[in-house]
Amino acid sequence: MLRPNTPPDGLPKPPNTPDNPRVGAGMKRAGLSVGIDFTGKCDRTPNTLLGHALLELALEEGGPAKQNELAERVFKMYYTDGVFPDASNLSDVGQECGLKKEAMEAALNDDERLEKTQMAINQNRRMVRGGVPFFVFNGRPAFSGAQDPVVFHQVFDQLV
Repeated sequence: MLRPNTPPDGLPKPPNTPDNPRVGAGMKRAGLSVGIDFTGKCDRTPNTLLGHALLELALEEGGPAKQNELAERVFKMYYTDGVFPDASNLSDVGQECGLKKEAMEAALNDDERLEKTQMAINQNRRMVRGGVPFFVFNGRPAFSGAQDPVVFHQVFDQLV
């Protein structure tokens, strides 16, 4: 979670103008190079607790592949389409991924699940020194930022 103190309804972003773009040229270029169109359309920065809780449900219900599918769609929803990831919009995307509406509503309103998710986020924040993405392997911090695939192979070779 990038901004843990963000209120549940998010924080307003400044207007997206040529003098103050929401997405800088470097990020735009990097995204396009891998097929991601960062548009800056969404006018609020979200609190991502509900998104993290829904990703945990996707993992439980459908395994890593389902979790990855949901993550990709949530990222596109927010970063490209500019749709704010509130409970309703997250539920819509979850249904597109095959998750059951009732299970998602229960998960997104389950205080115990949300507290458990927040605890996991807090634990990860203590482990991570900085940078997004930050990679942890077998519970140990490894590196941050985008990496060449060879870096991952080197880590995997050390782990096996």
